[in-house]
Amino acid sequence: MGIKELIEERRKVKENKKLIKEFPFLLPRNVWTGEVISDYDYSFTELDSMPDGWRKSFGLDMCKEIKEELLKYNALDDYRITQIKEKYGSLRWYDNGYPKDSKIGDIIEKYEKLSEEVCINCGKPAKYYTKGWISFICEDCKNKIIKEHNYYSEKSFALIGTEDVE
Repeated sequence: MGIKELIEERRKVKENKKLIKEFPFLLPRNVWTGEVISDYDYSFTELDSMPDGWRKSFGLDMCKEIKEELLKYNALDDYRITQIKEKYGSLRWYDNGYPKDSKIGDIIEKYEKLSEEVCINCGKPAKYYTKGWISFICEDCKNKIIKEHNYYSEKSFALIGTEDVE
């Protein structure tokens, strides 16, 4: 590992320790036992599973809203994320449950819908979706994909809000 990589790794660990202190539910745990992974080294958090564009655009805002709601119910230390991922072009956020009368379900749903309006790669407003494997992307990312991958063309994308009739 080079010096640049080592410095970046140390920066990431420091940033992750700060994130987990602020949002304890980002600490990776065994989904079945709730135990912290035995060799956990702060090199990643649950939020790292969120695609970069969404994380940049709204990841921390989502965590802040969930935390505020958990604090109302004194449930911050009990809440666990079981999985964060993309499915059918939008965010999926799975957890171990939350207080019955809380608004956490509404918060998650809000951001799942918002993810369909945000570029999954860079966080800018999405203008297109990809055909086949669905992803919502901006104009810049669409052009970059076409330029870098010879199997993509303009026909590989559709404007959001239009019906694909091909």
